[in-house]
Amino acid sequence: MARRRKNRQPLSLTIDRIDNKGVSGVTEDGARWLVKGAPIGATVTAWPGRKGKATLTTVDSLPDDAIDPTCPVFGTCGGCQLQQMPLPRQRAEKQALVTRVVGDTTGVTVHPIGGTEHAYGYRNKVELSFGRRQYVPEHLKDDPTIPREGDFMGFHPRGWFSRIVPVDGCPLASDDMNRAIKVVSEARLGPAWDNQTHTGHWRHVVVRQGENGVLVVLVTSSAVDPAAVRGIGQQLAALAVVSGVAWVVTDRLSEVAEGDMAEVLYGEPWLDMPTGKQTLRLPHDGFFQVNTPATSMLLDAITAALQPPAAGGGQLLDLYCGVGAIGLHLADRFAEVIGIELNPASIVCARENAARLGVESTWHAGKVEAVLPTLPRDRRRWIVVDPPRAGLHPAAARFLAEQDAEVLVYVACNPASLGRDRAILEAGRWTMEALWSVDLFPQTPHVEAIARFIPRS
Repeated sequence: MARRRKNRQPLSLTIDRIDNKGVSGVTEDGARWLVKGAPIGATVTAWPGRKGKATLTTVDSLPDDAIDPTCPVFGTCGGCQLQQMPLPRQRAEKQALVTRVVGDTTGVTVHPIGGTEHAYGYRNKVELSFGRRQYVPEHLKDDPTIPREGDFMGFHPRGWFSRIVPVDGCPLASDDMNRAIKVVSEARLGPAWDNQTHTGHWRHVVVRQGENGVLVVLVTSSAVDPAAVRGIGQQLAALAVVSGVAWVVTDRLSEVAEGDMAEVLYGEPWLDMPTGKQTLRLPHDGFFQVNTPATSMLLDAITAALQPPAAGGGQLLDLYCGVGAIGLHLADRFAEVIGIELNPASIVCARENAARLGVESTWHAGKVEAVLPTLPRDRRRWIVVDPPRAGLHPAAARFLAEQDAEVLVYVACNPASLGRDRAILEAGRWTMEALWSVDLFPQTPHVEAIARFIPRS
C-alpha cells in the first residue's frame, strides 16, 4: 500500500543567513529551511520540500538595504541569488558563513574577507545550454505569445535542467564575452539538443575571456551539419575581441559541455590567464578560477598563509594542484615544487607551463594518497591542498593528518568541507591557526576559505 503524503502547507520564513548552496530562514517555531533567491533580512513564503529544502514562491518584504537586481532574468535564471544585496552585505554574510561552518575559532586569527570592487562583469567563463523547451515563469503562464517549444539558448532555471531561460548576455560576464554570446543568440541555431529524447544538434556554448581575447567553444552532437558550425564560426571570427573559435563534438547523454575536439575554426584554442606574477597558458577546457582579478588576491592569501622561507629553500607540495597555478605562483619562494593531481590532462598543462616559464618542478598524475607516500623526503616541507568541493578523500585526510611539515594550508571552495576535514587534521598533529576568506563569486553564496595549520606543539 502506498504511503500517504502528509498535507503540506506554505512556510513563512525570515531569511537570516547564507548557507552552503543558498540562503536559509526560520519559521516562527524555529525550524530552519534552505531556499534560494532571497536577500538576508527578507520575509518570504516558500513551499516545503525534502531534507530541509524549500522552494521560494514569493518575497513578502525586503530589508531596508535591498537594491534592485541588475539582471532582467534574476529570479528566473538559476544562477545568481544575491543581486538584491549590496556587495558589502554579501561579503559580511559570507564571512559569517565561513566562521560558522569551519568550527570553533577561539585562538584562530580570522582575517577580514577580501574581494575586488567588481560586483558584475568579473566572470572569465560562461557556459550556456541549448534546449527545446523554454521556461515560462508562473506569472506568465497564461501569455499565449510566449513560445513553449522551439530552439532556445541560455541558462537553466532553478531546478529545471529540461528547460531554458533564453538570454543574449550575462551581467556577470565581460563586455567582450557578451558580444560573442549575442552573435550566437541572434543566429537562432537549431535543432537544439533535447535532453529528454537525446536528439538534436546544438548542445552548449562555452565563452571564456583571457589576456589574449575571447575563446568560444561550440559543443554539438556528431549529427550537426559542419557547414552550419563553420558558418557561425566565421561570424564569431569577425569580432575583433575573439581570439579563437573551437568546435567540440559529444554524443554523451550527460549535460556536460565536454567532448572531443573536431576542429579549430579560427585562431588558437587556448587562453592566456594572468595570476598576478605570471601568465598561464591553458587549453580550451583547462580549469582556472572564474574571477581573474580576485584570483591574484586568493594567491596572495595562500602565500600569506604558507609563510614560505625567505631564502627560497624548502619543498612545496602542491596537492590537488590542477593546472599548477598555486605551485607555479610560489615557485620562486621554494627550492623545489612538487604537484599531484588526479587529472592527467591538467598535469600535462602544468608541465608545459612550468617549461614555458622556466620553473624547475615535478608533476605527478595520480591520487594524492597513493603518490605522496612514494616521494623522497630530503628537505623541509610546506604543504598546500586545494581539493574539490567534496573536500579531501578520507584516506588522504588521515594520511595528511600525520605528515611532518612546517605548515599545511587548506584552500576550500566549500568551507563546510574544510570544517569536516579540520576535525581529521586536528585529530592528528595539526592545529588551525589562521583563517582567510576571498569572495571570488559575487551575487552567489560561494566563497573561498584559506586555513593555515601548524604542527601542534
